[in-house]
Parts: sequence; structure tokens; C-alpha cells
Amino acid sequence: MRGAQGVSGQEGETQARRRTVVVLQDEMRRVLDAARVLLDEYNWVAKGDKNQVAAAMERVRQAEMDVVTLRSALIRELSQVGTLLVNREDVLRAAFAVEGIFGHLNGVAFKMSQLKTSSARNKKYKEAITELLGLMVDGISKLNESVRALSINPEQSIQMAALVQRIESSIDGKYRGYIAMTMRIASNVKELIVVKEVLEAIENCSDAMLGAADASTILALGL
Repeated sequence: MRGAQGVSGQEGETQARRRTVVVLQDEMRRVLDAARVLLDEYNWVAKGDKNQVAAAMERVRQAEMDVVTLRSALIRELSQVGTLLVNREDVLRAAFAVEGIFGHLNGVAFKMSQLKTSSARNKKYKEAITELLGLMVDGISKLNESVRALSINPEQSIQMAALVQRIESSIDGKYRGYIAMTMRIASNVKELIVVKEVLEAIENCSDAMLGAADASTILALGL
């Protein structure tokens, strides 16, 4: 009888883990979708289309609302499984880390909206911002793959999280170079401040991305 109960408990834990990881994966997909919107937004800023810029910002905000809803669902799920899921604190930590990326995505979206069209069209600024955005989206894509792998291959999840760390390191190095470039070529103080804040917002987002990758690694180690 004890053996049967043990199997039942193991199956229950497996099912609980699967349900919680699925919600976490849904959260991560929303984050990736929102990150991709930022590249579109920059192009609309450069074209001077304020309506499209506003629409892009709204898409990011809506994705954040979706993630908040999913996180609430995850908390309810974790409260229901109770002690059945031994690493539920790690799941919750990863969920909050993923959600935390959104604060920075919104920051990037807002600060880019403050760029003048002439600044967004500046070849050097465009190269700097779009390269950092591209790297950030790539890193978040790898983070998404890391979270997806949690349910099928924890080892692969850890490997993908390591790639996120490399991308974050690349962003950090390029960010410093682009900040120095901006300080050299900015035509006035306002331009310097706005461009610098956009670059900083992307770099801060990459830091949050790395934090989520670390949380994903901790979760994978417990699976």
C-alpha cells in the first residue's frame, strides 16, 4: 500500500510541476513578443509615426497585463499543490524574475518614444540602439528556449541560460562603447540625455534578463 501511495505522490508531483511550468512558459512567450515589438517601435519613431509608436507601446503594456494575470494564476496553482511541489519557491522566484523584465521593457518603450525623429534617423544612434535591441531580443529568445526546455530537458535549459549570460555580457560591453560615442557626437544636452537614457534602459533590461536566466538555472537544477 505504501508503494502505491508513493507512486501516486510522485505522479501528483509530476503533474503539478508540468502545470506550473506551462504557466511560466506562457509568461515567457509574452515577454518575448513584447521585446520584439520594440524593434518595430524604433522604426516608427524614425518615421515620425506617433500613432504607430503609441500602438507599439500599448502592445507592450497589454503583454505585461497578460503576464500579471498568468503570474496570479501561477500563485493560485502553487497554493493548491501545497507541499506536493518541493521546489515551488524556485518556480515562483523564476515567475517574478520573468515578470520583472517587463518594467524595463516598458522603460525602453517609453524612452524611445521620447527620441526626436532626427535623432532616431541619425546613422550612429540607429546602429547603436538597433544593435543593442537586437542582442536583447536574441537574449530573451534564448531565455524563452531555456524556460521551454524546463519540462523536457533541464540540462538544455541550463545551457540556454548560459547563452543568455554571454549575450548580456556582449550587451554590457557594447553599451559602454555606445555611451562614450553618444557623449562625443551629441549635438546638445537634451539629445545626449535622451539617447543615453534609451541605451541605459536597454542595458538595464538585459540585466533583468540575466536575473531571469539565473532563476531558470536554479529551477532547472531542482527538476
